[in-house]
Amino acid sequence: MSDEILTTAMMRLERAIERVERAADDRAAAGNGMAASLAALEERHGSLRGRVHETIVRLDALIGDDGDG
Repeated sequence: MSDEILTTAMMRLERAIERVERAADDRAAAGNGMAASLAALEERHGSLRGRVHETIVRLDALIGDDGDG
């Protein structure tokens, strides 16, 4: 192969590697965003779960249910 062909091939390989690296960085950034979203959802779920539990306890007290069935 001539030097020109090798140079062109090397440049194309370098561009391809850059695209792969950018895609990996984008995927990692998206993963970090997803982790933050998941953490927020888990926190919200815990909060709602606690509120539902408190409401059930209050309803049981109003109804007079002692939990025996």
